Amino acid sequence: MVYPDGGRLTSMFVGRATRRFRRGKGSGIGLDRHDLGSLNREPLYVKVERRIEDLLLQGRYKAGDRIPPEADLVASLGVSRVTVRAGMARLVERGVLERRQGSGTFLMRPPGGVRLRSGLERLETYTVHAERLGLKLDSEDLDVEDVGARSEEAAALEVTEGSPLVRVSRVLLIEGKPAAWMVDVVPESVLGAEEIRERFRPDAMLLDLLVSEGVPVGFSQMFIEAAMVGPDDPVGGKLRLKEPSAALFLAQTMYLADGCPVQWSRDTFLPGNLNLHVVRELFEVRKLT
Repeated sequence: MVYPDGGRLTSMFVGRATRRFRRGKGSGIGLDRHDLGSLNREPLYVKVERRIEDLLLQGRYKAGDRIPPEADLVASLGVSRVTVRAGMARLVERGVLERRQGSGTFLMRPPGGVRLRSGLERLETYTVHAERLGLKLDSEDLDVEDVGARSEEAAALEVTEGSPLVRVSRVLLIEGKPAAWMVDVVPESVLGAEEIRERFRPDAMLLDLLVSEGVPVGFSQMFIEAAMVGPDDPVGGKLRLKEPSAALFLAQTMYLADGCPVQWSRDTFLPGNLNLHVVRELFEVRKLT
């Protein structure tokens, strides 16, 4: 992998974060109001279809959720009921939505382009995000091996080089397609290789297993870099690349509540599979006089 100059990111923002579903009492999902005026070169019902799809992509939901009724969409989008109905009909035809008489309209599958979404201020596993979005995760080329700590692994886990670790590597599949190359390492004293082979699920994360086994993970530290991955790179070969591609590289150390490192991971995500965002509180500014 090649890392371009200045590729390290301290935070990433999703520019469309305000265009999202919000859960409310009773209706399950509500819509944020926003303007449709910028979309002015398409039939109005197509704009509505794309706007609803965009809102679905930004929402925290699972397949099977009931979407807002037509009246709510009319009020939120500022268009007629006929236009909303036409836009929703196109999503029904595509199999994204399903109308159930007497019950409402339900999300059947995520729209094309859906990706894992992670807030940097919260430590949650991709398993949780996938479940919210109704996405199916799996693994291929899964390998669990006893290894000695390499220099970067030793530094992250605060052990000496050569210390016994267990390394778990695999290709993460989202809806059956390669999305990321993942490598996780833990001290052998925390979880042994045989224990991981027996209990690790290919649709879950190693952090899920750690927590399930009672390891008191408290927080993590993550570094994010932009990278270029080629088909001749080991990672590119694992991800079945046919040409060079941009990628997002994430290195993360998990810590116990007392500050002791317990897991180190490095993940390489292909474009279109992961959105990261962060909520920042105002800390300090310079007043202009």
